[in-house]
Amino acid sequence: MTHDRGPALRWALVVTTLYLVQIGVVIDLSFFGVHPELMVLTGICAGMVGGPTRGAEVGFFSGLLTDLVLTGHLGTSALAYAIVGFATGALASSVIRTSRGISIAIATAMSAGAVLLYAALAQLLGQHTLSDPRLARIVGIVSLCNAVLCLPVLALSRWAEGTGVRSGVV
Repeated sequence: MTHDRGPALRWALVVTTLYLVQIGVVIDLSFFGVHPELMVLTGICAGMVGGPTRGAEVGFFSGLLTDLVLTGHLGTSALAYAIVGFATGALASSVIRTSRGISIAIATAMSAGAVLLYAALAQLLGQHTLSDPRLARIVGIVSLCNAVLCLPVLALSRWAEGTGVRSGVV
């Protein structure tokens, strides 16, 4: 019995490439002291394209890579991104017909949810993230940036999943 390793290899390539773009380019694109979060968007788009399980898997590994460059506890981003990726997959599979607008709205809302979930988890682990006065600004900027970047990352996600770059969104 053979398993198709194509999607796993394509996802590894997409996650690695977006991680390198995140730490090499995007980290320097700061809007009011906040930069876009490609890694959480990767998990969200994986959930939209591949369902809850794929969203959780990609979200976990994307979060784990993110944790390598953060000063917080290892695994916080991995847990938050896995949960959000799973929830996105569950939400997207319940939508009867997707469009670009719906995909962007889902990515925007889930990006906000991911930032808030990360802040809540970090607060449970002893950081003072929920009381950070910049939290609302971080949520807003990450959500807006991810809304703008959603469609290209969705196209990469469709390629990684093997469903074709244009399938699923009008």
